[in-house]
Amino acid sequence: MLEKQNIGNLRSETLHFPNISSLMKISLGLILFTMISTVMVYAQTSDNTVTIVDDAYLEDNTQYIDNTLFSSSPGSTITVINNDVVSHMLVSGSANSNRNSNINYDDFLVCEFDPNDDQSVSNQDDNNACDFNKDNRIITEIIPPGASASFTLNELGTYRIIDPDYPWIEFVIYSFQNSDSSDNVNSGYQVEENTSEPTMSSESTPVTSPSLETLSVTVDGMPFDVNFSTVGLNVYEIESDTDSMSLIFYVDVRDSNGKLEVIFDREFFDSVYDGVDDQFFILSDGDETIFREIQNTSESRTLSIDVQLGTEELEIIGSEFGFSKVISVPVIETPVIETPVIETPVIETPVIEIVPTNECGPGTILENDVCVLDERCGPGTILENDVCVLDSSSIDNSPTVSNTSSPSSNKEMIISFSVAFGIAGVIGIILALIAKAHKKK
Repeated sequence: MLEKQNIGNLRSETLHFPNISSLMKISLGLILFTMISTVMVYAQTSDNTVTIVDDAYLEDNTQYIDNTLFSSSPGSTITVINNDVVSHMLVSGSANSNRNSNINYDDFLVCEFDPNDDQSVSNQDDNNACDFNKDNRIITEIIPPGASASFTLNELGTYRIIDPDYPWIEFVIYSFQNSDSSDNVNSGYQVEENTSEPTMSSESTPVTSPSLETLSVTVDGMPFDVNFSTVGLNVYEIESDTDSMSLIFYVDVRDSNGKLEVIFDREFFDSVYDGVDDQFFILSDGDETIFREIQNTSESRTLSIDVQLGTEELEIIGSEFGFSKVISVPVIETPVIETPVIETPVIETPVIEIVPTNECGPGTILENDVCVLDERCGPGTILENDVCVLDSSSIDNSPTVSNTSSPSSNKEMIISFSVAFGIAGVIGIILALIAKAHKKK
């Protein structure tokens, strides 16, 4: 009975045990849900996330920001992650395009916001000594290493953001109006032309294909030729803006719907990110416009842009001009062998110190400003060069022995003896008189 009961219990437990295939389905469903959620979150945040890379505080680092140029829309939140080892703070403003070609970060000047200053990127002049002018639209808090900060875009337009303490840390955000159209607006990828678009030709009226035109544009003093073709409009001038990495086409639109096809040589102008083709941004009088990339080769990229009547300015924004890309390639310089400069040795004339001669007489020396007897040598000698030598002056001054005396000396001797005898006689007479007087007494 017990065995039968146990068997019955085991059977009942087996009936309630979940099916293995059901567990697999549940597991796969959870995994799929997690993957989809992660992808959705990443898709919503990755384009609006900027990361300051490690060692970005070093000017000679190879990279500072992982996302230096991207587009967004008003109301979007931008998150900045600091993976550097130092703290950073970010501000927005405009750079001085007239000083862009000769920026020196050692004396980079960031100026505070001035509400009375109406200068912008397009009208700054050489009188503006600032390299960067704050506009007070974006000012983040200090972001410590490993932390992040967020800010919101409130306006349309261009946001140029830098770190004032490390001004080479810079990125640009283009804030466009949200568009419900999905007609490949600013897609930047090659697509086939839509056959439903209005064609420029009809069976009744033959239309010749637009001819290729060329205009020259100067970029930091270097001229380049830009090839393009037009339908229903005229391009009369092209300007460059190295601050925004863009080309500005000034157009005169004659038809209600004009078209501009422009060919960019990659060696001159391109839009790439991490070595991969990136999208161009095109503004028509400051607003986003429709364009298509109709050809993409290893040497050039061709854009087709629809231009409405009344448009005056088309700005095509890329990421680099050709000369900046060339400069970034390390150039192996031929070592310059400097000719050694042989310096002529300067022969210094030895200064001979003149030892003052003995100011005292022969046989004496000067000690403590007093002439004392020189006892280092014997009589009739003097010390010269630490050697006692015969004193020639004493020999010259000593009286010479001569057999004949001079007449003057003989005369003086006679006079002396005469005077002496005269005095002695007078004294003798006086003594004799005294002695005689005593005898009489």
